[in-house]
Amino acid sequence: MLESLRVSPTVPLLLALGLLLLMIGHGLQRVRQPVQRAFLAVLLTNCVWLLGELGYVRADAATLKWTWGLMEFFGVLTLPVAWIALVQRYLSPHPEPVPPRRLLKLLAVPALTLLLIWTNGTHRLVWSYAGPAPDWTTVQRGWAYWAGVVGYANVLLAWGVVQLLQARRSARGADRAQVTLMLLAVVMPTVVNTLYLLGLNVLPGLNPTPVSSALSLLPIAWGMARYGLLHVAPVAHSQVVQHLPDAVFVLDTRGRIVDANVRAADLAGQAHHVLPGRRLHEVLPAWPDEPGGAPVEWRHAGQVWEVQRSTVRDAGGAEIGQTVVARDITARAQEHDRVQQLAHEDALTGLGNRRAFERDLEREQARAARHALPMGLVLLDLNGLKQVNDQLGHASGDALLAAFGQALLSGFRPEDGVYRLGGDEYAVLLADSPPHGESAIWDRMARVVRDVQDRGFPGVSVSVGVAYFPDDGAGEMLISKADARMYAHKRRTTPDPLPLS
Repeated sequence: MLESLRVSPTVPLLLALGLLLLMIGHGLQRVRQPVQRAFLAVLLTNCVWLLGELGYVRADAATLKWTWGLMEFFGVLTLPVAWIALVQRYLSPHPEPVPPRRLLKLLAVPALTLLLIWTNGTHRLVWSYAGPAPDWTTVQRGWAYWAGVVGYANVLLAWGVVQLLQARRSARGADRAQVTLMLLAVVMPTVVNTLYLLGLNVLPGLNPTPVSSALSLLPIAWGMARYGLLHVAPVAHSQVVQHLPDAVFVLDTRGRIVDANVRAADLAGQAHHVLPGRRLHEVLPAWPDEPGGAPVEWRHAGQVWEVQRSTVRDAGGAEIGQTVVARDITARAQEHDRVQQLAHEDALTGLGNRRAFERDLEREQARAARHALPMGLVLLDLNGLKQVNDQLGHASGDALLAAFGQALLSGFRPEDGVYRLGGDEYAVLLADSPPHGESAIWDRMARVVRDVQDRGFPGVSVSVGVAYFPDDGAGEMLISKADARMYAHKRRTTPDPLPLS
């Protein structure tokens, strides 16, 4: 009976060690995964701690117990470093959150503490003991122990807990469950260790902290094996969402921001940490109203964005929030504008073409009808182009067409539309132009012709036809009236059309 009581403290240690070895064996199959490697480091350091505690419990001689106790500190001091590496790997695996240089810095304090522990006999900074030989039952811990072993380890653990709590605030679904598991894995051993240091030992005869640590890691290992936990959601969030070229805002059911990726913070022009809790119109006053479903085009700061809102629902179908994605379509919009411009622009003169004329005629008629305003249409036929082509060549003919177009632009008001319909035919849409102003139109055309003649084309002239909306009709009727008057003017000036004067 007494013998069984004497060996009973080894049972939980052996069970915990067996669990760790099983977890390590399974984890070696996924050693290529960055988070799995960090988790293996946690398991190995916990294993070293357990082996030291097992050796301490099994040893009979005080000197051997002392040696095994010292061995435990290799695990005790490196476990918190492995833990913080795991936390950072989990929350932000890319880019490398704990590069070798930073890892060496994190290990500097444990390395110094281990050196002080193994040389404690010369300085007694870590602990002191009564009697000539070291004995763990009489140890009095010194400031180096509390600073290097207890203080540093708890600082790292607290650092990890703070990061996990911040992540848990915005986490949802499986990601939130994973963060909770991570928190439990550090909270439970910390509570057990605190009770142990205060003299409240839940497992008499041994240090229960490495056992509780191994048990708390078991759900994580099982979840990784069964569901792929610790790498699916966080990696997706980091690699996909955080590095998307789109700006992504996650809103709660009240429309407040609960998360945003890097691109969204850049769009808002504010630091990422100040966005949660605020509404989109607070961080971006010009934000468009997007009812949900169909994307909305939004122009902001010289860029064009396509904004779309989607509802996020839980497994039961209840709304739990919304995602708003803003995609930068500036290049696409510019290309569309360029194509539209080419489709509605005369390549030679830069004026609007026939397609642009038909579109603008319909639009201007609708505007004039809506506001009860008159509108004028001027059709023009440039005379003398054939002679220039025959005598001087087509390059000079093209120069004449371009010169006439530029003269028209400068001869009319900015609000008037000037178009080349094809060949030597041109048109002008006159906004808010009543019929009694027709004499002004002829005066303008006379100046236009003189301008073209002064540019080296003295033999050109122009035939002009003017019609007015609504007096002369609308659409094709308006065009027919202006066309008929233009040809009537041409007939009056045959056989050789004369320049306007």
